[in-house]
Amino acid sequence: MKSIQKRKGVHMNRRDVLKSAGCLLTLPALESFGQEPKGHDAVKANRLFCMNIGNGMCSDNFPTSTGKDYQSSSTFKPLESLKDDFTLCTNLINYGNHESTMYAFAEYSDHTNPQLIKDSVDEVAASHIGNDTRIRNLVVEQRNSYGISWKGGLPVSPIADVQILFQTIFGKVDKKKRAELLALKKSMLDASRDDAKSMMRKVSEADRVKLDEYFSSLRESEKSIQRSERWLSQEHVEVPFPENVKFKTDGLSEYAQKILVCPHFNQRSTYLDLLFLAFKFDVTRVANVYSEWNWLGHHTDSHQVKTEEGFVKNIEADQGYMMQTARFLEKLKSTKTKVGGTLLDQTVCLITSSLSINREEGPHGMKNNPVVVAGGGFEHGKHIKFNGTDNRNNVYLAALQHLGVEIDSFATSSESAKL
Repeated sequence: MKSIQKRKGVHMNRRDVLKSAGCLLTLPALESFGQEPKGHDAVKANRLFCMNIGNGMCSDNFPTSTGKDYQSSSTFKPLESLKDDFTLCTNLINYGNHESTMYAFAEYSDHTNPQLIKDSVDEVAASHIGNDTRIRNLVVEQRNSYGISWKGGLPVSPIADVQILFQTIFGKVDKKKRAELLALKKSMLDASRDDAKSMMRKVSEADRVKLDEYFSSLRESEKSIQRSERWLSQEHVEVPFPENVKFKTDGLSEYAQKILVCPHFNQRSTYLDLLFLAFKFDVTRVANVYSEWNWLGHHTDSHQVKTEEGFVKNIEADQGYMMQTARFLEKLKSTKTKVGGTLLDQTVCLITSSLSINREEGPHGMKNNPVVVAGGGFEHGKHIKFNGTDNRNNVYLAALQHLGVEIDSFATSSESAKL
């Protein structure tokens, strides 16, 4: 059998190649303008929310009892009123290290080799449920992160500014100009497809493989344009920028009070408020947010976990995260859908941390990582303590299957977790 390298294609005119490249290089800039908000359909779970707590959580303060009658801990006290709406999964390992804390939803074993990473959890879900909304996947970070979301082995660029996030979701547009631009992009897409088909007959077999991959990206762009056409024909909703509602600080320690008024903490609250609105108005059905890891010296405090003062500070930081999580979940739960039930019933929420802060391993441990699985119509109200060798991908696989994604494995999963 002849090697692929020896199968040369027909000589191509340089002008033809440049002509094709002009369109091909433009296509990745095609953006999704969106589609009509379809409202809430009868699907039990048709949304996915992912959040990674960047610096980690103090696993020494996780509950020890399991099942439906488990005794919670102070870490999860802010979620007490929502106990029947989430399942706490603990004792899960991660494959990363301090530098790869961002890869919470893209754990493909050795993170020192990014070539192993393929699609992250949110992107797998977006390919299944993201094509019915204007924005297929909202990826948001605060700062100090990279590679929180992955598609086709490449990191997805996140939004890192609250004003840009608001404009992305609800910004006003000139419909006439957008329609003209959309028509131009559609024309460019057709030209690119024709050029690529013409090139298929002239290139080598190895290049045909690359062009096949490119045709897949063309189909993605075509879906984007179809969403845009539907969206432009709809009446748009006026949504004000969300008010930053302060958390109550009565009775809290001085450090806990500082957390709740910290600018980074409140910025994350605004992110979550905007993502809730994006779900509520069906602008997107998939979101992935990475939480800032060094606000108020949290990273420094994590290195002091073996001291009593450091231990307490880390727990109070975790409580702050859980307060934000509770507010987000409560908003989903209080939003009724047109077919009955709540927005929380339709949203699978995965809240995790990539590092385990504990006295045994120190600030950057890999043991006993948590995943809070909330909403989505699961039977909740329990604590599942895994065996210490299972990784989070088993939980993610169960969540993706629950959303209707027909896959038997995800990344390094060994089985689908029984949630």
